Amino acid sequence: MAVFAKARIEKIIKASGAERVSAKSIVRMDELVAEFGKSASKTAIDFAKAAGRKTVQGTDIKVAISKIGVPKYSPTGPKSKAFAKARVERVIRDAGAERVSGDAVDYLNKQLEAYCYTLAKSAVDIARHAKRKTIKDTDIMP
Repeated sequence: MAVFAKARIEKIIKASGAERVSAKSIVRMDELVAEFGKSASKTAIDFAKAAGRKTVQGTDIKVAISKIGVPKYSPTGPKSKAFAKARVERVIRDAGAERVSGDAVDYLNKQLEAYCYTLAKSAVDIARHAKRKTIKDTDIMP
């Protein structure tokens, strides 16, 4: 089941330099980005519980992301919201959060975009090496 909008994922892949994108590669990217978001959220929930809070805050997400290690570069700028806030919040809640602050959603949104862009850049490099213009699902690797 798709977590994020296919059009947004395709836009990020094309922004990374892809000419064409297969439908399977969009589904694969969606799965990997959702998995990354859930992993970061679980770690952030553990930090919030250790601090005695039910609410996952932006600082919890920041610490979790620093533990996991994702590039902080985003091609669309600091105010970009790559994915819908409700979908990002759903990822955090599916990981087990009772309450989620707005800044946690915003920060995770930025990090998911950066992760998606990083995966897309490496997929574009792989496709170019194979002398293809189309990004396939096998090109997208975490």
